[in-house]
Amino acid sequence: MWSPVSSRTRLVGRERKLAAARRLLRKHRLVTLTGPGGAGKSRLAAELCPAEPGTVVVELESVHRPDLLWHVVAFPLNVWDEPLRETVVAALADHRLLVLDNCEHLLSEACEVVTELLARCPRLRVLVTSREPLDVAGEMCVEVGPLSPGDARALFVECGGSAEMADSVLDHLPLAIELAAARTDVPARHRTLDAVIRWSYDLLSPAEQAALRRLCALIGDFGLDLASAVCACPGDVVRLMGSLRAKSLVVRSHSSSGARFRVLESIRLFGLARLDECGETGATVDRLVTALTRMIRMVAAAPSIGTEANAWLSGQEHQLLHALARLPRTDPRHTWLVAGIVHVWYLRGSYREAFRLAFDTLAFGSPSDHSEMLLFRTAWLAGFTGDGEESLRFAEALVAHPATRQPNWEARAWNTLGYARTVTDDLDGAREANERSVACARALNDEALLMTFLNNHAWLLMRLGDLDGASAAVEESLAFRIPDGYRLMAIRHTAGVIALERGDVDLAERHFTIALREGAPSSVALAGVLEGLGVVAARRHQSERAVVLMAAAAATRTSRQEAPWKRMVADACDFAVAEVGERRASRARRRGERLDHAGLLEYVSRAEREEPLTVRQQQIADLVVEGLTNPEIAARLGISTGTVRSHVTQMLARLGLTSRTQLAARTARAR
Repeated sequence: MWSPVSSRTRLVGRERKLAAARRLLRKHRLVTLTGPGGAGKSRLAAELCPAEPGTVVVELESVHRPDLLWHVVAFPLNVWDEPLRETVVAALADHRLLVLDNCEHLLSEACEVVTELLARCPRLRVLVTSREPLDVAGEMCVEVGPLSPGDARALFVECGGSAEMADSVLDHLPLAIELAAARTDVPARHRTLDAVIRWSYDLLSPAEQAALRRLCALIGDFGLDLASAVCACPGDVVRLMGSLRAKSLVVRSHSSSGARFRVLESIRLFGLARLDECGETGATVDRLVTALTRMIRMVAAAPSIGTEANAWLSGQEHQLLHALARLPRTDPRHTWLVAGIVHVWYLRGSYREAFRLAFDTLAFGSPSDHSEMLLFRTAWLAGFTGDGEESLRFAEALVAHPATRQPNWEARAWNTLGYARTVTDDLDGAREANERSVACARALNDEALLMTFLNNHAWLLMRLGDLDGASAAVEESLAFRIPDGYRLMAIRHTAGVIALERGDVDLAERHFTIALREGAPSSVALAGVLEGLGVVAARRHQSERAVVLMAAAAATRTSRQEAPWKRMVADACDFAVAEVGERRASRARRRGERLDHAGLLEYVSRAEREEPLTVRQQQIADLVVEGLTNPEIAARLGISTGTVRSHVTQMLARLGLTSRTQLAARTARAR
């Protein structure tokens, strides 16, 4: 179940509101839960979600840039193709419920988004939480106000307060009650939400007060690292966070990546006012910017940027955007914050939006004024979005950047230049740059970096027609066995394409299937892997399957295809469509477009079990029935014994069999 915070109590006194909202959602397409801050609108919305499969939840509390609203809606859908608005509309067409939580500070923009989605997604319903209605035609509102006195008492006791003090909070708002229940005594004069927050703050020690108001400079979720930085209390942060959480002033957020927290918006607004009163806003924001910049620099200084660093940066997106908005362009830290945001958007596949932000930033000053990480990412983004000349310009600027005096950045710079020369069809120049990058990576003795550079070089060698060299580079790369799903998917894809170029369809399928099963689902290489499986299916005349896989690939592709691969994929797709006919192809496309990653895994696995044998495999199976050995079959068909052995092994695995006897029996029955 989605929940905006780590709820420690059951829902009290909202049964009628819950039932009313459910009734309205069954009959109407737009329902808004309205009410004051602290009334529990988000908690009520979370209770509505379990009964609604196909729900998409968008939390807007930490979003303070209206121009990013479509971007934020795209995030839980994991769709980033441009134009983004069209992609989001298409993705939501198959969903039943969209939840927009905490819209009050983005009312105008939320109205526009909701109006367009309701007009263009006829099956979609929208549930909104806001302090005021959207005022959109057809909107139905459920007012979520204070609890009844009896329910307020019940919640107070549920939260651990004493029954004798249960009538002490007059606001009867759930947040006020939870805050008051965290205390052992509630003065009669502190009976509203604002008063309870003020009263709770006043009862804190000076160190706790300082920590709380400084934490309010953070937006959305945050970890202990940033909490320690903004509070300027590195040795005491765990104790202070524990104390503030025990008093319900900080809440624990749901996260699979360690302890993360947030300050609820009503408390955060109060804390920001106290921060201003104490004259600490500037210094606190400065500590936040410095901490984020230091961490991004540490990521950039590492020989290779791994999964853990990528996960950490992705978790800081809201903090980075928030800090960037408070920092002038003239501050040298500005370029590092932009580099962090661009890297996060790059990881997510939002290439065009990331490139626009990077390009606009790099337009100010000379390239050497900017961070090497920003130049690095911008060169790749330019190539991904089809602007080869800009890719080359930024790659050359990176090679000339002072940071390349560091060995890891020298290696990255030459690898980036190799990529830029490849997308501008300077293949000989690309080969020279790639060879220098591989040599630098070998000197660094960094297997992860070398694994990536060898893969890139293998792709180039394949384009140059050097399949032996490409195969050797891929085999060396795969031998490192680095547990990184992104690198694994890219390398297996390259290996599969090389196998297709050699005409070994079975080996290609093996590489592509391993990539799909063991690689990172969000990898840029996913579309290529699905296209590879589609090419394999087309070459086996499994044309309907080929169309399904090609459609799934098109739905996930976020970067342009390189020319040779694009031609191979297009030829296979055209062949498959021609073979099955346009009507069947249309059905197959719709099926492929709707498959998520789990559905793709199931589809590929089921197809492996159910597909008929290839012509060659059927010939070998027929000879197995006759009792021929592998060498005898090889001699009969004019192929090598190793090829026969490989086909027999694949048939046993595909058909779920364990012996040649079982294969012979199954083949005989099928005759």
